[in-house]
Amino acid sequence: MAALKEVDRQLAELECAPRKPEEEEYIQACADVATEEQRKLLCEHDYLTCVRGYASYEPRKEETVKAFKSILDWRDKVNYYEYMTKRIDGDADFYQKWPEYIYGHDKYGHPLVSLHVEKISTDALAAMDSDHMLRLQGQKQAFYSAYKKQLSDKLGEQRYKYSLIVDLKGSGMNILYGQKKAVIQKVFSVGADFFPESLWKIYVINAPFVFRTVWAMIKPWIHPITQAKVNMLGSASAAVKKMQEDGLELDAIPTFLGGTCEPAETFDKLIEMIEQNKNHSAINPLSLTPPGAADATAPAASGNAAMDPTEKAAEDMGHLAVV
Repeated sequence: MAALKEVDRQLAELECAPRKPEEEEYIQACADVATEEQRKLLCEHDYLTCVRGYASYEPRKEETVKAFKSILDWRDKVNYYEYMTKRIDGDADFYQKWPEYIYGHDKYGHPLVSLHVEKISTDALAAMDSDHMLRLQGQKQAFYSAYKKQLSDKLGEQRYKYSLIVDLKGSGMNILYGQKKAVIQKVFSVGADFFPESLWKIYVINAPFVFRTVWAMIKPWIHPITQAKVNMLGSASAAVKKMQEDGLELDAIPTFLGGTCEPAETFDKLIEMIEQNKNHSAINPLSLTPPGAADATAPAASGNAAMDPTEKAAEDMGHLAVV
């Protein structure tokens, strides 16, 4: 327990820290792989979250740059910078099929979000156009980035992560197989692939006994950072106890678990934010500013960045194939 608390302390300290000297070369490598137009749209958090999110990958620079380029290309494809200024067709229907809820925040300032597997209409989601469904999920993840930025500004400390409750009540073992598994994996992949360094804690509640047994078996071999993030819990009382240990007060914990915080629907909050930003043509969710607004810390391209980004990445990083 003490070791995990120390991991939390170190991670929280890093999260609120500005860029470090040892991160400069990776941030610059990311800036160099972006086109001039892409760089104009970026803010400091775009660089920090990717560089820190891929810090444990090897070879670090190659993997970080590959991920960063993939994120930039995805943003171009889905019109990412319009996510906080415009609604997307079918958004209300999507949130009916996959609702999520927002609660309070922990002692560091990480907001708490919940999803409930028994409320997810996997058959209906599977019938949707896959690209459109994932674009809607991307907008949701971008909203969480913007929501965290608002909360961070309010509390006066840099935070870019949130905690997630995954309620497995009523899911049974079929969550591990077939269409339900495929849909959930596909939706989760958006956050994993395009929103690095965004999760602080995951609380898996009402987990069937087999889930908890397997987790207990493999936990000793899992990296301490992952151990500190994932909490496999069987009951509401166990979840509340763990959340309180992690710095969440009862007034931040959902009423369905025994806390006093009433839910706010993610979709309602998204619509509020779009309404606030509707007069802008584009907004960077991580900075809540229009793209191109001055960011004194964001890097310019280095001298050799005039080279085609793909050629540059290949030359610098052993003919890395940037996709």
